[in-house]
Amino acid sequence: MNYEYMFGAYSVAWVVIFAYMFIIGKRHDKLKKEIEFLKQLDQ
Repeated sequence: MNYEYMFGAYSVAWVVIFAYMFIIGKRHDKLKKEIEFLKQLDQ
């Protein structure tokens, strides 16, 4: 079998998964900061 293609496919999949997790983490941090800002405005 040709394992190079399988290795390449798994590598691309993991890169996509980690990139997605990174983007979601950045959005989460942004939303968390915005929530804290809005809580301060309410007080």
